Amino acid sequence: MEFSITLQPDNQTFIAEAGETILEAANKHGIKLPQGCCDGACGLCKGDVLQGAVEHGKATELALSAEERDAGVALFCCAIPKSDLVIEPRDWSMLDWTTPMD
Repeated sequence: MEFSITLQPDNQTFIAEAGETILEAANKHGIKLPQGCCDGACGLCKGDVLQGAVEHGKATELALSAEERDAGVALFCCAIPKSDLVIEPRDWSMLDWTTPMD
């Protein structure tokens, strides 16, 4: 099953395959999101899930508290879509827009 992910604030949309994290899907489509350890521990990829549902995967409590999960926050390196999503990264300043994606 595929899920559509819409990125705010620019309404850019990409597709996540079944079992794929938000970050994996974004990278596959050439969309650069803030990222760090890519293992659920650092929190640099933290963002808001404005609409839809995710499975939080291996996100650690230090990087993503239960209160944050309840408030609709996710670590995009670990979050697996369970429906179509509308998301917004928290820290666009982490991006280097001059470096091409691998």
